[in-house]
Amino acid sequence: MKKLTYENIAHAKELNVYLEQGYTDHSQKHTAKVAVTAGKILKKLGYDAHMVELVRIAGYMHDLGNSINRVDHAHTGALMAFHFLLDWGAPPEDIAAIIS
Repeated sequence: MKKLTYENIAHAKELNVYLEQGYTDHSQKHTAKVAVTAGKILKKLGYDAHMVELVRIAGYMHDLGNSINRVDHAHTGALMAFHFLLDWGAPPEDIAAIIS
């Protein structure tokens, strides 16, 4: 991945394959809305542009674990996101912020 941005991860086929598998009452529209809303909240609270971008990424990835298990999808999703982010070359500090 060229650069870790919300726009890039939202178009990452390998990520979206898993997100699409886990949808029940959720959709890609839902993950995008969460991403945008989370970004707006942090921006309004005065966070810097980098943290706003990280929270948008986290918002988009937040239901990733639904592809494995809806009951504990937050934990599963964090582990899955860790591997995607590591493979994409994200710095450890960014990975920690996103998965937490």
